Amino acid sequence: MSFKLAAAACGAAMGIALAMNPAMAADPSAAPTQAAPQAAAAPQPSIDPHADELLSKTCAALGAADAFSFHAEILFDKVLPPAVKVQYAAEMNFALQRPDELAVDYQSDLGGKKLWYQNDTLTIFDQPHEMYASMKVPSSIDTMLDEVERTEHLTLPLSNLAYSDPCMRIRKRIIFGSYIGVNDVNGLACDHLAFSSRDIDLQLWLDRSGKPVPRKIVINYRTEPGAPEYIAVLSDWKFPKEISSSRFSPELPKDAKRIEFLKVKGSQP
Repeated sequence: MSFKLAAAACGAAMGIALAMNPAMAADPSAAPTQAAPQAAAAPQPSIDPHADELLSKTCAALGAADAFSFHAEILFDKVLPPAVKVQYAAEMNFALQRPDELAVDYQSDLGGKKLWYQNDTLTIFDQPHEMYASMKVPSSIDTMLDEVERTEHLTLPLSNLAYSDPCMRIRKRIIFGSYIGVNDVNGLACDHLAFSSRDIDLQLWLDRSGKPVPRKIVINYRTEPGAPEYIAVLSDWKFPKEISSSRFSPELPKDAKRIEFLKVKGSQP
């Protein structure tokens, strides 16, 4: 999953949507009993009720919020040929205000990107190249995220946290879920959950002391070459009644060059 400007990748490490791969391949060990090959049925999810309850509380808290913001410290892997895994670091500031405002400021070892969404316009600024692109989009966060993913193959950082129902996409892909226990994230006691799909393992650490917000997210792409991993530690959660609209308005250098979305390119970690 990557923060892309249209079809061109700007870096998988720019952020990860908490969405599992929708493909559910047939079990290769299951031999067909009829002449015509038939796909194996998708496995029935096996999810611990306590893990499911805690996930639901987190999704409800985020989905019901009119506005929120957080900071994320990120580590991500890039697999180089021949199968050498290298780790990079990033940080991100994320702010959302329903129904139609979103701002992401992402800085990493491989460059920086900024995104602003307000009303019906999405703008992405590529800092290393001093270029930006804007496009008209639907005027609600849910429909905007769906539209840009469908038409531009653009997945925004940690985008599932922004949906009015953050659990919707995760639950469609989960085939296993477990409650691990109470574990620490930077001195905070958190409920530690583990989920998996056919190709991704997802771990969540949820705050026990206040709102059940995610404090840490780990995603392992175990079927990708080298099984790269993405780790995000989330802090400075705020749930204000309102965020100033100026935060969601593009702040571009006067010399920034406007280009079309399909022409924007960046490095692909």
